Amino acid sequence: MSHQSYFSTIFKFIFIGLLLSLYSCTETIDIKTDNSKPVIVIYGTITNIPAYQEVNISSSTGYFDNNANPKISGAKVTISSDSETYDLQEVPSTPGLYRTSKQITGIPGKNYALRVEVDFDQDGVKEIYEANEKMERSIQLDSIDVTKSVKSDYTFYSLNVYAQEPPTEDHYMCRYQINDSIYNKISRYILFDDVSINNQYVKGLSIWHFPDTKDKGLYSDDDIKDMTFISAGDSITLEMCIISKGYYKFLTQCQQEMNGEDPFFGGPLSNIDTNISNGGAGYFAAYYVSEAKNIVPKD
Repeated sequence: MSHQSYFSTIFKFIFIGLLLSLYSCTETIDIKTDNSKPVIVIYGTITNIPAYQEVNISSSTGYFDNNANPKISGAKVTISSDSETYDLQEVPSTPGLYRTSKQITGIPGKNYALRVEVDFDQDGVKEIYEANEKMERSIQLDSIDVTKSVKSDYTFYSLNVYAQEPPTEDHYMCRYQINDSIYNKISRYILFDDVSINNQYVKGLSIWHFPDTKDKGLYSDDDIKDMTFISAGDSITLEMCIISKGYYKFLTQCQQEMNGEDPFFGGPLSNIDTNISNGGAGYFAAYYVSEAKNIVPKD
């Protein structure tokens, strides 16, 4: 694929992405199945940023059930590496949310293991669910910038990255913050692979397009609630992460599940990829976060 066709494809994907529905602003994963037997849903991450790492545990719901996933309490949860084991305690005010007692800093190249023990089926015997994930190598963002473009009556700001792309097969997840607003929602994640940029220095690679705030009147109310608008002078912070192929597939499938499959070609995505053992759903991920900031240029 040429760079020109790559950028064209990216722009089409991005423009469609602006109209997507949103997850809640937490990292909770609501897995909906085709009304089959409920399964345990486990979701957690560990990164290089020092933090109290968290794991969410819930139960799946039927695809046509509009209720949130029931939260699972009373689990024994640990995260371990080759040198340390961390116990996670349930947050008293938030059932189903488990948190480390101290801050953990993940290290690229290390393997991390999640273990959950809980009597999910209420038969008096605790089930064990496990997941393993290697924190991928880091990519260092040199910088980002924002450029303005006009398409017909619409004005967009392109978010562009500058970095050396590694020589291996890589998958990327990007998240952004506008001023003080953090858009930490899976449906807002920017996901792509390195097929067209492998082992190259990417100089101004456009990965996302934001509509101009002044154009809000050109969109319907339904569109506006699902879009992120920016203005000249806004501050943008970008997190760029190399993630595992498995986590990449999980995230893309979650985004597809949010919007449903074409009803003429299939039902709901009840079999989203997971690395949780013993029939569990969800994902345990480990990745390195590289960050850069810039200001939307003024006219």
